[in-house]
Amino acid sequence: MTYNFQGVSQESITLLEMNRFNNNKPFYEEHKKEINEGVRQQLGALTLDLAEDLYALDENMLVSPKKVSRIRRDTRFTKDKTLYRANVWVIWHRALEEGDMAPGLWCEISPRSVDNGIGFWRASPSFMAFFRSDLRENATPFLEAFVPLIEAGYQVLGECYKRPKPGTEELPEALQKIYNLKELYFIYTEPGVARAATPAFVDDMKQQIQLMKGMYRYLDGLYARFKALQG
Repeated sequence: MTYNFQGVSQESITLLEMNRFNNNKPFYEEHKKEINEGVRQQLGALTLDLAEDLYALDENMLVSPKKVSRIRRDTRFTKDKTLYRANVWVIWHRALEEGDMAPGLWCEISPRSVDNGIGFWRASPSFMAFFRSDLRENATPFLEAFVPLIEAGYQVLGECYKRPKPGTEELPEALQKIYNLKELYFIYTEPGVARAATPAFVDDMKQQIQLMKGMYRYLDGLYARFKALQG
């Protein structure tokens, strides 16, 4: 099958890294076209190639080849004033209303690795409390979605509370870290950029979406129940 995505080369990633190192507008403007065509437009093409799979996962998924992270950083609200980033990502989730959340999938390419994952960004403390309550009452639905990801090499990342939350000791040891997370997301990482260097990466990502399907539906259903309780 012919895909829109043709791969992100090592040369493109090296140029992205050099741009961050030089950290000045003249260098960026000189190489902007190469960077955009070699990295950002390729992730946009990946979105087009995965559109059918993403819509099959959620018919309300926001799937746009333009929803790719920018190279220029917003430095207004951070102490790090580096102008440009060396990593680029694309996130797929349904359109969000003000104050709303939704589970999302993502793919990120950096000089160090190619990652993909699933989870919530900026999950509210009240939602995470609802998640902990759900685990205590019946952990089986979560485990049915979680175990295939762990077996496929996914990791659970995120900051934990310094003090264990009440009810931690009620759960199996394997779930205690997850129970104490401030955020909820799962990530698959492969070192280097070879994974995304050819059109075969589209087939890889199609398989990853199938792997993440159970977790997406668990998280989506969990959030729907949470919202219903909020009125």
